[in-house]
Amino acid sequence: MNYLENIATAIRSEIPASALPSGDLDDLFNLYAVLALAKGVDVTASDVHDAWSSWQIRRDPSHASITPFDQLTVAVQGQDAVFVRAIRTVASRTTSVDRVGNALLPYGAPSTPEETERLFELYKIMVQSSETLVDRRQGVNTFFLTVNGAILTGLGFFIKAGGEAELKAVGVLLISITGLILAHAWRSLISSYGQLNTGKFAVINRIERYLPASIFYAEWEALERGENPRVYRASTSREIWAPKLLMALYGLAAIGSSLVAGGVWKI
Repeated sequence: MNYLENIATAIRSEIPASALPSGDLDDLFNLYAVLALAKGVDVTASDVHDAWSSWQIRRDPSHASITPFDQLTVAVQGQDAVFVRAIRTVASRTTSVDRVGNALLPYGAPSTPEETERLFELYKIMVQSSETLVDRRQGVNTFFLTVNGAILTGLGFFIKAGGEAELKAVGVLLISITGLILAHAWRSLISSYGQLNTGKFAVINRIERYLPASIFYAEWEALERGENPRVYRASTSREIWAPKLLMALYGLAAIGSSLVAGGVWKI
């Protein structure tokens, strides 16, 4: 057998005999093998249906189910689920290594309803942890906005206060350096929170492959995987502008105050 037939045979072995259609299935499972190579673990029920339709056209062009997937009844759509799971299972073994999937399920996909239920409980925990992370991120943003507001107020106080210009400049320099450090820490935390949430959703999306519906993965597909900024732009890319702007402001204040404190710039 060639490589496609080997994959086709592996997929077929994952399908219960009661779920197999009648007739010669070699060509059908060769198409499923192509899906396993082309789409891998990201194959969808719509992909499976399209492959089946291509196969069925040559057998019975008038078959009622040769129609776009979204026009099928829910019951008919559900018949593709077992084939989706089989293709994903084989694809995870034959395509490139899925480090997240292997770490998540080191002993293989759930094979019983009890194992699937336990996986669903873990799924709920991961979704909750993602929501908690968002709340923590908002709390951090509120904290740094408050602190930077106080620092900017302190800068204004020192600039407007009376006294020698050099002495005031030293105070502005110290406050500016403090603000620069805090703004850099804020920027780093925003980036870290964004990376953590990306990791959490990578795990969430892997778990959804073994659940009846992949709601978060479907949402990500609807947003074109973040590849089109007109459809979706990550919040991290917007949030990070605030600490960047503050870092630039504190940097300019630090440079100007150091020049004044050193007597280079007379004011």
